[in-house]
Amino acid sequence: MLITLSVKNKVGFVDSSIPKPQEIFANIIFVASDREIWLDLQDCFQQRNRPLIFQLKRELINLRQDQNSVSIYFTKLKTIWEELSNYHPNCSCGKCSCGGIKNLIDYHHIKYIISFLMRLDDSFSQVHG
Repeated sequence: MLITLSVKNKVGFVDSSIPKPQEIFANIIFVASDREIWLDLQDCFQQRNRPLIFQLKRELINLRQDQNSVSIYFTKLKTIWEELSNYHPNCSCGKCSCGGIKNLIDYHHIKYIISFLMRLDDSFSQVHG
């Protein structure tokens, strides 16, 4: 996110080195802090990623090993997984101590393994077991 903002010279709006734009600020004046304003804006504009997530999941569902080697197939699959992982919810407070985030990461890892195995050619049926 910061890279995107820096390319557009907008980081100053986030770190408060540039004054708050009044027309945006007027719409969210009820928010108490700069962080809350940023989170509110992020929540609003982050929704544009949903079509991309849809497209990535569709690619993931349609991807098969076919005539590719296992290595090429896995590389294609891993590329989609890594891009999708950018949109997974995660802890941003840094205070999580219940282990919930680790459980969520483990869940996604297992989901990826199953996804990989399901789309392997039938010649790898022994691996499925």
